Amino acid sequence: MTDRVVGLGASRTRFVRAAVRIFLDADDHGYCRRRIGRAPEPVPVWLGSVLDEYTVFLRGHRGLAPRTVRERVWQLTRFVTYLDQDGVTRLGAIAPRHVRDFLIKLRTQASGTRVTYVSTLRGFFRWAAMTGLLPRDLSAAVPPLRHVRQRGLRDALSEREVTRLLNGVDRSSVIGRRDYAVLLLAARYGLRPCDLRQLRLDAVDWREGVLSITQAKTGRVLTLPLLPEVADALLAYLRDGRPATTSRHVFVRHKAPFEPFVATNKLATIMRQALQRVGLDQREGRGGLYLLRHTLASRMLASGSPLKRIGDVLGHASTDTTMEYASVDLTALRRVAISETEVRP
Repeated sequence: MTDRVVGLGASRTRFVRAAVRIFLDADDHGYCRRRIGRAPEPVPVWLGSVLDEYTVFLRGHRGLAPRTVRERVWQLTRFVTYLDQDGVTRLGAIAPRHVRDFLIKLRTQASGTRVTYVSTLRGFFRWAAMTGLLPRDLSAAVPPLRHVRQRGLRDALSEREVTRLLNGVDRSSVIGRRDYAVLLLAARYGLRPCDLRQLRLDAVDWREGVLSITQAKTGRVLTLPLLPEVADALLAYLRDGRPATTSRHVFVRHKAPFEPFVATNKLATIMRQALQRVGLDQREGRGGLYLLRHTLASRMLASGSPLKRIGDVLGHASTDTTMEYASVDLTALRRVAISETEVRP
């Protein structure tokens, strides 16, 4: 095999190797599992069964979403790997200093990420103490971390930039029709990438003209009016773009096997390429689909829409989340700001 690929270009060599791998991995029915996403961290043997039990607890008793469970197991695996390198090979040997030193090693991470580690470690220690796996509850040894959610302004595009972004998509190609529909749904409804990824054909009621989505993050049903331009974009893709597949998801991959996007795919490539086409890829700030979600909220706020209505459109479970967008309305903030003459003695 190695001799046969000598002299081929790098891209051609990768193609040949991928084809051979698919051939070797295929089962009796000709199907092979796709290798997408980061490789799982090897879990030390001494804690493998414990993490399995904890996963069952998170899913069955806590009712956490699969993505949240995967993230917590990932973070615990990193912590346990650190313990293993420090010579700790059993739960009872974990000391408060191990927790402190591990969090210090995470100081380069974003504050929001470190807060999730704190929550993960505390929850695991409480469970381990409750089940008798730990002689004492170490959750108090996890120091609190302060994270201010509204410390900065939400990034947003102007109305002209959104128009440029949408007009820049090549809708003469099948992938272009798919990407245009994705971007339009994100721009007009502020849908999260997970909701776009999981959007199903039966969510669109063509007769009634509504779009009903069960949100992946909150589990709540979000019902929105089916705007004419959105309906046209979806029809153009479904009739002349979407590959033949048994999947009930609206958006699928355009390379065989024609399956829905994997759970870790945030559709960032679609947004990144759209920004590049219109010369907005060098701008500071966000570059994913959440940028369109924040843009919609900012425009609604600037037009005078109440926070409750904005929260309903975005599918927020709490108005506290919608309040984060209040800092973006600079015009309204200027109206209530204290002038210099008012504070001078």
